[in-house]
Amino acid sequence: MTKPLLSPYFDSLIDDFGIWQHTDGRKILREEGYALDDAARGLLLTLARDQMQQSETLFSYIEQSRAQNGFYGFADESRQFLPGIASSDATGQVIWAAGYAISRGFRVEVARQLVDHAAKYLDTTKYMRGFAYALLGAVYIDSNMARDYYVKLRAFFDDVDDDWVWPEPTMTYGNGIMAYAFLRYALIYKDKDALELGLRVLNFVEDKCTHNRRRGPIGNDGWMSKGDETAPTYSQQPIDTAYMIWAWLTAYRLSSNESDLSKAKEWMGWFEGDNVADEPMYDPADMRCYDGIDSWGVHYNSGAESNICLTLSRYMLATKSTI
Repeated sequence: MTKPLLSPYFDSLIDDFGIWQHTDGRKILREEGYALDDAARGLLLTLARDQMQQSETLFSYIEQSRAQNGFYGFADESRQFLPGIASSDATGQVIWAAGYAISRGFRVEVARQLVDHAAKYLDTTKYMRGFAYALLGAVYIDSNMARDYYVKLRAFFDDVDDDWVWPEPTMTYGNGIMAYAFLRYALIYKDKDALELGLRVLNFVEDKCTHNRRRGPIGNDGWMSKGDETAPTYSQQPIDTAYMIWAWLTAYRLSSNESDLSKAKEWMGWFEGDNVADEPMYDPADMRCYDGIDSWGVHYNSGAESNICLTLSRYMLATKSTI
């Protein structure tokens, strides 16, 4: 059995209501409240690690965030849900987390209700990341549902060309999640077309993240537009690194090729200090993950998203599993 990986800082962000969204690296920024996408991603991690009390808290938060026309995206420090409806990204992540909960036999009846509720609103979206997240959950639920989300996600890539294997004129955040979703579908259903497309997208993103630059996420200081020679360096965020780790690890599980596993480990190196700042992206004393790398250096704020991405990446690499 794999020895549990300690994550005291991540654990400290979860109270009896949800997971706090932001910290300054020392204290929780309570005025920033809670976020649905953090609860959903966090639930994946706590379920994988058999942290049942924390899983109950995060699942309950998602359940309570259900609104008449979707889900509430945020709650304030007084535990009141704010009126804004969650993004398609967060809604898709609800399906991912609920699907994984179903696969673990955790709150199955309510999890299915959450999936049904989320699907009604996600199906009208025009944004591909929502479908990628939903596909990752659907593979645990129903083959027809998974196929439906796979087809919807694949349609975004129908007209891409070899020079720009991307459905949008600009590559922004979370690019690796598309490759990860395609490859997870290929892994579960032995789908050769999904495998081919997933590897094509993954290698394209890898190239853009390494061409004429040190390996690292595409910076959100301008993002990367079609025709750009080199991706912007700053600001780099842990979520993009994590998604590349997960995608290459899935490629390894499909191929058993050590070079794919090496790519996953090389991306993990970004967290360990093999990055443009030449600094580790976490404090080994409490496993507090920092929020990114800016032009002046490491951004030492430490939010839920960053901590989930680090801890889940360490878990997946340690167990060579994908979620």
